[in-house]
Amino acid sequence: MSSRPSTVARRLHAAASALGLATGLLVAAASLTPAAAQTASDGETPPPCRLATLVVAGGAGSGTDLIARALAEAANRTGMKPPLKVRNIDGDDGIDGARAVLQAPGDGCMMLAAHQGLLVNFLTWRASFAWQDFRHVALLTRTPMVLVAPVSTSFADAREMRAAARSGTLTAGVGPGTIAEFGLRAMAKAAEIELEYDAIDGARERLSALLAGDIDLTAVPTALAKRLGETQMVRSIAVTDREPSAIVPAVETLRDQGVPFDYAVDLGILLPPSAPEDLAARLAGDLEKALDDPAFQKAMEGYDVRIDFRPLTQYAIYWENLMASWREIAEEAGYERTSR
Repeated sequence: MSSRPSTVARRLHAAASALGLATGLLVAAASLTPAAAQTASDGETPPPCRLATLVVAGGAGSGTDLIARALAEAANRTGMKPPLKVRNIDGDDGIDGARAVLQAPGDGCMMLAAHQGLLVNFLTWRASFAWQDFRHVALLTRTPMVLVAPVSTSFADAREMRAAARSGTLTAGVGPGTIAEFGLRAMAKAAEIELEYDAIDGARERLSALLAGDIDLTAVPTALAKRLGETQMVRSIAVTDREPSAIVPAVETLRDQGVPFDYAVDLGILLPPSAPEDLAARLAGDLEKALDDPAFQKAMEGYDVRIDFRPLTQYAIYWENLMASWREIAEEAGYERTSR
């Protein structure tokens, strides 16, 4: 496949600035239970900290970090007590930050901004713990992705992509053992096609490989797909989420193109395992108020991040369903974990 190195060199840095949202599935959000809607009573013991800490298990500027900081600001505007601050704990593909929360006291002073990477690290044997080891608070947001291909590719949408994969070989660029890998493998399974997978660490590196024509397919956030499309650097094939994107409205979803599948990077909140249920319920109520904050909603619209609130038991069911689905993907990819 052909490429345009001079164009890539001039534009790659600008395009990559939107990559913060790349960091990786199921049914519609449900309403908050009455218990979760209750605020702290006058007799409840407040957390023993001046500020509660929301841990982002990654570096500053990532998609998770951007959402978490906007969420903390919204929670503080809507009266969450104690106020919320964000702390980045980077290292070991998010395991260090997750472990810090896992080992913290369950007093409400520390919580984790969690996405599917928590499960991926368990299924790929990098972590000995997973979602079921924490107290579930709520799923909050979904960040959809777009499947993109080089502009020189022979296919223009998911329908043609399926035909191309069945008549030849298509290579998808993925981070090894990442949400992107599991999402693309699950998509290929639903589309009844086979892809080859080129393990490329780093979202920028995968984008560079795509622009150079070294791979045929990868997934990027909708905000980045819009920027790349405007400069005619890539061809957008399909939106991965179940609903169309307001940012790239001309791009059909996978489902609209006959692929019965959707995925996004889903962000929620977990507490240490010793946290009591009533604390999780109160926090879910506080977070629901933050999600309703107009400034937060406006900020999320700019990133094409969708609110998908599922508190407490509904969040646990989300994880259980994801575990059942992605355990099969892990087994097929050679990662399968036999315990738990």
